[in-house]
Amino acid sequence: MNKNKGQNDKKNMNERKKRILWAIVQDYSETAEPVGSRTVAKKYDLGVSSATIRNDMQDLEDEGYLEQPHTSAGRVPSIKGYRFYVDELMMPNPVTQEEQKVLHGIFEDSSKRVDEIFCNMAKIIASLTHTLSLSASAKGKSGKFNYVRFLPLDKLRAILLVVTDSGDVTDVVVKIPEGTDLDELQMLANKLNRFLHGKELKKLDEKTIMEFQREISKNLVSYIPVFRALNQAIMPSREIYSGGASALIEQPEFRDIERVQDLLNLLEERELLHRLLMESMDKPISVNIGTENNMKSFSDLSIIRAQFTCNNQVIGSIAVLGPTRMQYGKIVGMLNFMQKQLDFLLKDKDT
Repeated sequence: MNKNKGQNDKKNMNERKKRILWAIVQDYSETAEPVGSRTVAKKYDLGVSSATIRNDMQDLEDEGYLEQPHTSAGRVPSIKGYRFYVDELMMPNPVTQEEQKVLHGIFEDSSKRVDEIFCNMAKIIASLTHTLSLSASAKGKSGKFNYVRFLPLDKLRAILLVVTDSGDVTDVVVKIPEGTDLDELQMLANKLNRFLHGKELKKLDEKTIMEFQREISKNLVSYIPVFRALNQAIMPSREIYSGGASALIEQPEFRDIERVQDLLNLLEERELLHRLLMESMDKPISVNIGTENNMKSFSDLSIIRAQFTCNNQVIGSIAVLGPTRMQYGKIVGMLNFMQKQLDFLLKDKDT
């Protein structure tokens, strides 16, 4: 029934109503002020009177595309209105020459690590769009296991080095288990090396470690912290890069100090943010508006998310968070541009 109602609403959406909705989204995204019929008539040259526009705005409100915050005020887009705008009316903005120059700077140094590129992406997209941007690279879990070794740090701790077949090195500080010493740790490392050598990192997990324990027929309970550190070295990075929190807080929607505090608390939820960034997507760029977001913490924000791939593997993700009146076309245009640039850079490195 709801589906049929939605289809009927779309049939009632003639070209003039579409242009009016488009104009209201554009104006409200710039001013954060409810939009009246006179404003639409003056600024957007639709060729009809403000009375006609007012009638169409009433229809759009009745159909759920607009809302009226106050009885004497103009209208603002609803979640449904924004969804129609994004799906049917929005065109990604072309990236200006000045913006291109700034964005190209992210990729100019081809020696940069992927995680460094994603860190810079978050900062630059935030500065250009005045939103909160988050990014993470899916580094780790690529290549094959070569060897692991321990280096002395002090009497209680050692540095665990994990080396892949391509020469990538990850290091983690571990506590030396009570009753053991560095020589015993290295003996364990030698056995691990024989057991894990040549295995793909992305296939290593706790089950593999249990198989190793059975293989050597030894109780390794005291070594659990060491194996946790080994998993940490192999698993993808949980590092979240962010930019633009201060700019977002300056938006009118965040004048309420409690809402600002909620946002700051949200930025501390690293696992939640990592799940948001690395959640699977069925298209390269997705737009979730307000209550469309699965996670309650994001129910009053819009999130535009882009994933970046290489050889059909996700290598990282960017999420742009802002109020529902964010500039969707501008942000989607920039994310499109960055996806193409990174794809070009990675292909160039492979040749």
